[in-house]
Amino acid sequence: MRSPLDKLTPGQIAGSAGIVAVATAIALGYGYVTGLLTPTLGGIAFFLLACSLLLAAPRQRASELLGAATVWMCFAEFLSTIQTGEFAMWRLAVSVATLGCVMAVIRVQHLRDLSRRAPNTPLADLDRRIAGGFGIVPHTEAQLATLRHEDVPTA
Repeated sequence: MRSPLDKLTPGQIAGSAGIVAVATAIALGYGYVTGLLTPTLGGIAFFLLACSLLLAAPRQRASELLGAATVWMCFAEFLSTIQTGEFAMWRLAVSVATLGCVMAVIRVQHLRDLSRRAPNTPLADLDRRIAGGFGIVPHTEAQLATLRHEDVPTA
């Protein structure tokens, strides 16, 4: 017998994750406003928020999503401090550390992917992306040679 999970599509998972991300953000906001958000609950909730954000926006860079979540969290903590008069340093520290751990796992996964695709290529020689006129474009061979301090190849 096949599992009902076999019928799920990545698009359905991303859509469901978007709903979970919004619900988690609302719950976190409520926890900040009411003062019910403990450091443990904050860490768990921000882990859920980070995972759901990463699943909900697969085309967005993970570091940008987690950075935005961190900025939102610090702003919410600031507003909570203004409202209550008390700064919950441990709640902020646990939440930031949770998002940092999620980012560390993403970096490890990236390095695993690099070790599969190009195990003997120095990191400096790997194709890096630059901001171009129409978004992100790869370096040209001449730009890569310049970055490596090599002679520029002629056409």
